Amino acid sequence: MPSAAFVSSDFTATDPPEPNGCAWYRLVLPSRELGKMGWDTGVGLPRANPEAGIGLAYKDGMLTGWDVYVLKLLMIEQIAPLIRSMQARGSRIVVDVDDFHYGLHEDNVASRSTDPHRNPTSNRAFYEQSIREADTVTVSTAFLADFYSTRVRDVRLVRNALDVDRWDPIEHTDEPVLGWVGGTLWRSGDVEILREWLPEFVQEHGIRVHHSGHIPGDGRHFGARVGVRRVSTTPMCLVKDYPERMFDMNIGLVPLNRVPFSEAKSNLKGLEYAAKGIPFVATPTEEYRILYGSGVGRLAETPDEWRDHVTELLDPDVRREEGERIRRIVEAEWNIKDRGQQWATAIRG
Repeated sequence: MPSAAFVSSDFTATDPPEPNGCAWYRLVLPSRELGKMGWDTGVGLPRANPEAGIGLAYKDGMLTGWDVYVLKLLMIEQIAPLIRSMQARGSRIVVDVDDFHYGLHEDNVASRSTDPHRNPTSNRAFYEQSIREADTVTVSTAFLADFYSTRVRDVRLVRNALDVDRWDPIEHTDEPVLGWVGGTLWRSGDVEILREWLPEFVQEHGIRVHHSGHIPGDGRHFGARVGVRRVSTTPMCLVKDYPERMFDMNIGLVPLNRVPFSEAKSNLKGLEYAAKGIPFVATPTEEYRILYGSGVGRLAETPDEWRDHVTELLDPDVRREEGERIRRIVEAEWNIKDRGQQWATAIRG
């Protein structure tokens, strides 16, 4: 069977490094499924030198010699020539893309951190060069597939999926708790759309609002952005702890600003809510319309639509029935266990 190295800088600075969300969903989970199919796989941080190209960092050296290299979020200045040298030696190079860096919103911290003018040796321009050099580009949404279909030699769409076995459903209580999960530093003017209805709704119904992913010291925290003064919080955590620590809520919110960056996003947040058995309401981007078509989630575009859906979900019996139903659908249709062959076909070319 072939071998594949999944390489990314999207790891924490802890010792040992832990994968962040992008690396987890687009590298760790696919590599595990390929391993079950007999592939020799490895996942980790990058290390590079001019002779060997890019490899997996290991102790004081690097692991090379893989048949396929799947690269994610590598933005160094030398990336394009390193890829070309590896291809010349017979390696197959895949670059995975699950964000639309051309459409980064100015409020998103990644807009600044990947700006070529601010970071001349590591930025999204070099990232795009790696995308153009790749033998195959894997993407997570139809928007990204359409965008890159005329720009690269081979694009493969493999949508996100969950390791559902790791996601135990919540126990629904009679008390409704509205919640949002995410880091405000990486938003695109999304949560602000809740200001149009949420403060009045909270006052009218006297319900609790919870934000998971709070960053202490964030002056533009979730409550300030949505206009709700009393918001309980859970701090950000490692991905390995995410399913059990981040869902102190029973009604999920997925507000998205209808800008290109948001239109290119996957429906992963909705999948996570559903895997926990949490009914949710989302902005109807294309990927959320697809998820809705499979029977998961509710869609709202106007303040009245948001209010109407959330009002229905105040009923605990409605929440329990809907939560159980969408959990079953995600387990059957959006499970990483069923994505292994798609990933194998995509990266082998």
